[in-house]
Amino acid sequence: MVDNITSISFIALLSQMLNRELLDNQMSPENAHYQINSESALTWHQARKSCQQQNAELLSITDIHEQMYLKDSALWIGLNRLDLKSGWEWIGGTPFHYLNWAPGSPSPESGKLCVVLNPETKAKWQNWECDQKLGYICKKRNFTLIPPGDIGPIACPDGWTSYIDHCYKIFRESKGWQEALTSCQNEGSHLVSIQHLEEHSFIVSGLGYKPTDKLWIGLNDHKFQMFFEWSDGTPVTYTKWHLGEPSSTNNRPEDCVMIKGQDGYFADSDCGKKAGYICKRKPIPQIAGEKENTDVGCKKGWVRYGTYCYFIGHVPATFSEANNTCEGQKGYLLTVESRYEQAYLTSLVGLRPDKYFWLGLSDMEDQGTFRWSSGEEVSFTHWNAAMPGSKRGCVAMRTGTAAGLWDVLDCESKQKYICKQWAVGATAPPLSSAAPKPTCPEGWISNDHASSCYKSFCRSDIKKKSWIEARDFCRQIGGDLATINNEEEIKMISSENRVWIGIYSLNPDEGFAWSDGSPVSTLIFHQICLVKMSWGLYMCFLAHLTCLPEYKTTADGWVIYEDKLYYISQEQVSMEEAREFCRMNSADLAVINSNSERNFIQRDKYRSESGQYFIGLKLSLDKKFSWIDGTPITYVAWAPNEPNFANNEEHCVVMFSKQGLWNDVNCGTTNRFVCERHNSSINSTLASLFPPGGCPESWLFFKNKCFKIFASNTTRKLAWHDAREVCIDLGGNLASVPNEQVQAFVYYHLEDATTNVWIGMNDINRESKFFWADGSTVSYTNWVEGAPETKQSYFDYYEFENGKWKDDSCDNEKGYICQMNSLVAEQFNSPATNPSPDFVPYGDSSYLIVLSEMQWEEARKNCQEQHAELASILDAYIHSFLWIQMQKYGKPVWIGLNSNITRSYYKWTDNWKTRFTKWAAEEPKKKNACVYLDLDGTWKTAPCKETYFSVCKKSNVVAPTEPAQLPGECPEAADLQAWIPYHGHCYYIEASAATSWAQASLKCTHLGATLVSVENEDESDFLIHTIQLLGNKVGGFWIGLYRNVDDQWLWLDNAAMDFVNWEEKESNEKHHCVEMTAPSGYWDNADCSSEKGFICKKTKETHPPVHPSVWPLFFLAILSLLGAGVLIYFYKRKRQNQLSRD
Repeated sequence: MVDNITSISFIALLSQMLNRELLDNQMSPENAHYQINSESALTWHQARKSCQQQNAELLSITDIHEQMYLKDSALWIGLNRLDLKSGWEWIGGTPFHYLNWAPGSPSPESGKLCVVLNPETKAKWQNWECDQKLGYICKKRNFTLIPPGDIGPIACPDGWTSYIDHCYKIFRESKGWQEALTSCQNEGSHLVSIQHLEEHSFIVSGLGYKPTDKLWIGLNDHKFQMFFEWSDGTPVTYTKWHLGEPSSTNNRPEDCVMIKGQDGYFADSDCGKKAGYICKRKPIPQIAGEKENTDVGCKKGWVRYGTYCYFIGHVPATFSEANNTCEGQKGYLLTVESRYEQAYLTSLVGLRPDKYFWLGLSDMEDQGTFRWSSGEEVSFTHWNAAMPGSKRGCVAMRTGTAAGLWDVLDCESKQKYICKQWAVGATAPPLSSAAPKPTCPEGWISNDHASSCYKSFCRSDIKKKSWIEARDFCRQIGGDLATINNEEEIKMISSENRVWIGIYSLNPDEGFAWSDGSPVSTLIFHQICLVKMSWGLYMCFLAHLTCLPEYKTTADGWVIYEDKLYYISQEQVSMEEAREFCRMNSADLAVINSNSERNFIQRDKYRSESGQYFIGLKLSLDKKFSWIDGTPITYVAWAPNEPNFANNEEHCVVMFSKQGLWNDVNCGTTNRFVCERHNSSINSTLASLFPPGGCPESWLFFKNKCFKIFASNTTRKLAWHDAREVCIDLGGNLASVPNEQVQAFVYYHLEDATTNVWIGMNDINRESKFFWADGSTVSYTNWVEGAPETKQSYFDYYEFENGKWKDDSCDNEKGYICQMNSLVAEQFNSPATNPSPDFVPYGDSSYLIVLSEMQWEEARKNCQEQHAELASILDAYIHSFLWIQMQKYGKPVWIGLNSNITRSYYKWTDNWKTRFTKWAAEEPKKKNACVYLDLDGTWKTAPCKETYFSVCKKSNVVAPTEPAQLPGECPEAADLQAWIPYHGHCYYIEASAATSWAQASLKCTHLGATLVSVENEDESDFLIHTIQLLGNKVGGFWIGLYRNVDDQWLWLDNAAMDFVNWEEKESNEKHHCVEMTAPSGYWDNADCSSEKGFICKKTKETHPPVHPSVWPLFFLAILSLLGAGVLIYFYKRKRQNQLSRD
């Protein structure tokens, strides 16, 4: 009995949907009814059974509108990952092409295989463990599956392969998704759409697909994010995602889909990635009288796949009759040897109206042990739900909704069948020799009847594990849960305790399988009670007794591993409290540098409950990560789709207890933690590997190394391996970068480079463990934001891009940097060395380090006396060059940046705009100060009366003339709000507190301004130069441009709309607000509720001019008028008196 059942039609349901804005543009889906069981408390499997009893299924959500109004509790829906070999899918076969995950979901924890609709996350989805008891939603659809009829043979162009009513072809020339789409269209076709399992099976088995292929298909979410559609406009009726897919998130968009792996499952990816592709087209007109083709090597009526011919029997027969018929045609009843042959057979018969086709598999000779009637070894199985079961019988392949799956039937029932025989001229593969008895590691056992080694973890005092936890543990130590093929193996691993083995049936729509992929050909369940192992159909709800290696511990409870001590907490605290505890114990949060260290920490947590543990990795606002002790990042173990920087507030990192993978979290959340301290203070010092230095002609000399850069227009670009071979042929290797000084030296020599360049860092030998190609120690890294990437294992090679390093496919062609040991020792200048009085040229300018300590004003005057100016540093190349030069003298140097003459606004004395900065942490600190370049390569402020060395700059390039400043002033800087003057306006740029467009507009109004209008190219250039300094904090800045109800673009301050600077891409017609993207400065319309920085603009404040000389004149004029008035008065008075006397 279910409580509080609400059954409603889809039309009534629409009025209860959460997002009403999206309803206008969507056609109604198929007629569907829903039942919300919010007061029930069932596991996911129980909830599904309840829905099935009412001829329904757990809810599948197939488009943007199908989100229900919910009550106060989480509810089970039909999304799951119970097929451990593939990705997320809806139960019942509904395609999974609409994604609505909550932030941070799906969790990578292997036990969380079922999905809830959670009102606490605004009805978004989260994956939970399936045995939790919750309410649920059922969905009933009214539709009838109509299989396509037999349309007969079709004609395809040369090189194309036909299937049903279309033609298909694989193109292996690597292209981006859009290029692939265009290429297909040029062929009169389209990127392939896959409408059902049978078509997918044909593509994997019938086109020459290889397990190493990665091929674009037409599925994409370009139109609506997280809603995948076929590019040819056909409806999405089928999906089969790869394990861990789809992995697209709002923070890491992967909008296009390819098929890959041995099964050809779907995976979303960056649309710009180069890959092959599959085209699909309609057939060409059939030539009159054209004869049906007969496959080479096969008799008429038979079809060929690989080295075999197949014949479909048209008359139903019993298993024995079908077997005799096949033998009579010099063949045998069908065997299935691999996943690819299975895929071919599914494509061959899956859409036929007949329900079953006999295979040559049965357990008639020995109940519980299935054998092929041909005598071949069973190497592959593909069981349907609850199969093979415990009843004796013969095996048939299903069609229809369960196409390709195997059922055990009564051998006397009559079904159609498939015969198989060798094709004429095909060569049989050599017979495989018997596998030798394995050599097992210490503590593992085997015997003459087993092909594997076994180890039992069954001590009674050890914490028990679930089946998935036990499987993960075995895989972490290089094995898998036990596969049992015969009675001898059962006897070998028998135990008095209940133990997990590798057989499972988590997916209710599929049968039993072994976790290591072995075929299930022997039924062992009926023998279980004889050895007290208590296995059964519900075995995944039992507990596995497992024990872990013992490690030595100290008196205060720290675990010893190699030369370090670890403390794994039981209490849950914030990151700040966790680090305080570690430091009080002469330790810090753990720094993890290898997979073995991660596995040790993950396994040792068996003493604790499951959960998350803080480690010593931290993330900054600019999405870079680093270890808290400064150790270079040479190993990462992010969980899928992590780090996701959710809401830009996750700056700490935790390790999941079950898998040991990492996830970013808010530092204020409470978690357990892992402390680490060294067990000894012994530090070994490597002998110097550098011989005396000196370089061949055209090589660059630095730090006892020689470098040669291949990055000009005339350089031939090469793939990583080819570039390394060139360097080796020159007597060196791809360059390694051991410290920041070498980084700066190499970078400033790349100023004229026309391409990114390969360097020697790679993780070829050990995935996610980074090494230099020349074997030198990794002591410094300089990753770009979000790198190194670990999602794709073939992204193994590293390059310079804007001075930062990022990973890329090894096949991409780029420039490269070679390095070799030098021949003569390098001689460094010192302060006692007399420097050359000449300026050193670099780029368009020349520079001089002045080795006299002076105040800033004195230093500037000294430069001016030499017809120079204190140096401005306009880009990272110049900065790197000057930093290397000053390193020789060991003293900071004044540069031309200051704010003491510009009222808190830092500006170069040679009038160049500030378009590059290298501030130290918490700088600039002072309102009125001068700036020096410090020895650590950062800029710092100091009182201008401090004395430092200085650097002068001569240049024939004059800074562009600023537009004339109109009269007026900007407000004084206050409360961290600094207004920047330009022409007749003042500008305030907010890059620290992102907000919506409406809130940004309101904040500008409170400041007596409006969101900025951009009226001409000069103003645009000014804003672009300004935001380039702040763009690493936010992705864009709101401006005052908006779209009104008539689709007109207007400025908020009513400025004329006569200048535009749109991004060159198709705009989103749904969005009504505009951002200026950073650092490019182009405009792009965006969702008005999204949070960004913003720019305010107001007119300069002007006051009437007051001249001191006016007032005395004015006063004298008044006095004169008054005096004249008095004289006139007395004159008239006297005149009147005279007249009166007369």
